[in-house]
Amino acid sequence: MPLTRGRARAVAPTRSIARRRSNARGRWEKNQSIDRRGRGRDRGVARAWAVADALVAIAADDTSRDALACAFTCVAAYAWVKAFDVAADAGTFASTTSRKLVHVTSGVGFACAWPLFSAAASAKAFACAIPVIQGARLFGIGSGIIKNESAVRAVSRAGGKEELLKGPLYYTAALSALTSGYWRTSPIGIVAIAMMCGGDGFADIVGRRFGEGNALPWNGDKSFAGSAGFVAGGFGIASGLLAYFQHFGFIETTGSTYAATFAISCACALVESLPVSSVLDDNFTVVFTAVALGTLLF
Repeated sequence: MPLTRGRARAVAPTRSIARRRSNARGRWEKNQSIDRRGRGRDRGVARAWAVADALVAIAADDTSRDALACAFTCVAAYAWVKAFDVAADAGTFASTTSRKLVHVTSGVGFACAWPLFSAAASAKAFACAIPVIQGARLFGIGSGIIKNESAVRAVSRAGGKEELLKGPLYYTAALSALTSGYWRTSPIGIVAIAMMCGGDGFADIVGRRFGEGNALPWNGDKSFAGSAGFVAGGFGIASGLLAYFQHFGFIETTGSTYAATFAISCACALVESLPVSSVLDDNFTVVFTAVALGTLLF
């Protein structure tokens, strides 16, 4: 019996030592795991700071910032128009509705991207490149160099690719000219874009929906409803854009600015209603009217 008790007393310390070693190893592995997680967090924070530093460097360098803004806006514009291409393929919108939604939103979205660019003189050139690139794409599709039937359905009136060489191409040319001539420190270009996009676009949308039975005396193809839609859409979008650019400090507006904008909306609606669209495209006549009156009133 003593021998058995002696052996039991000899084994007990051995088990205790094994438990202590096991506990120590567990604590060591836990500490190692915490340390690895800590180093992982440190590496994640370091990467985040590196990205932030790179973005600050890009923002500080005018050329890098403008190139990035140009690339981002080009991709966003392409994705936006592509979404309407897909919708046209799926039959979500009628081609007339799809075309006018692209007409209203594309130019306004492009103008809203102007604050992304720097104050450098070259920023305007980067911004002008965006509608030029889009115009080159339309020219390629309209001339048959690029095959894109969904784009034709989304943008054309009757489904012919040759139509892209007219109104849609003129639209991008007008955007480029307004960007180059007036940029973001003049209400003239801002209001002209609103009239071309919002005014002309809503005139067609509202006129098709509510124009039956109220044709204009001087143009049976246009209606009082469509002209009212022009004034409402043109003035509404112009007012929003003016407030937007004032918020960023590019322009200053007063009550007279909005009064002049309403007068320009009415004048452009009248010009858009004239029976001359078969000779002169609305993208030119409306823009010319808005620029001429804006030069006098602003």
